[in-house]
Amino acid sequence: MAPIRLSFCLTFLLVSFSSVHVLGQLPSVVQLPSFQTFSYSGSVVVPDAGTTSLGGVKSSAYYSQRRPGFRSTGWSQSNSQAAVTATIIDLHEMDRQLLGASPEVIAEEIARGDRGVKSKPADPVEEGKALVRYARRQLREGKKAEAFVTYQMAIAVLDGRLRDLALVEYRNTFGPAAEQALELSRPVR
Repeated sequence: MAPIRLSFCLTFLLVSFSSVHVLGQLPSVVQLPSFQTFSYSGSVVVPDAGTTSLGGVKSSAYYSQRRPGFRSTGWSQSNSQAAVTATIIDLHEMDRQLLGASPEVIAEEIARGDRGVKSKPADPVEEGKALVRYARRQLREGKKAEAFVTYQMAIAVLDGRLRDLALVEYRNTFGPAAEQALELSRPVR
């Protein structure tokens, strides 16, 4: 009876050691991020809607190790750059377009040293005509969504016969989509 107990104890010990090995955590490697910073102090010339590089930092490292029967190599490279993009916004030109002043009036005001635009707002009829012309140009350029909205703006501004002509052109160009948009824009009674 004693030999049976011994073999049972030996089997239990082997199973215990193997389960400890399986449950233990396997070795793993975690790579942490590295950060580099650099600063730039100076001036650059950038064209409108252009991009200019301010500079950058490049670095590289090479590692090699040899032992009898063992050789290892490694390398690391990094590249950091900074760039600037500039967009010039001419507020005087925006005022001219929004308020409907002619370029000559704006030029006269600027020549007098008057930076504010004091011209009258655009006549609704002229504004509506300009919107229809702009919608036609957008259609020629293939910008259908923009033309769709521009026609709606023109129809809202115009009245009488010009509004009717704009409606006919809008319906002929966009078909059922125009009818649906017009139906949705009608006031609820």
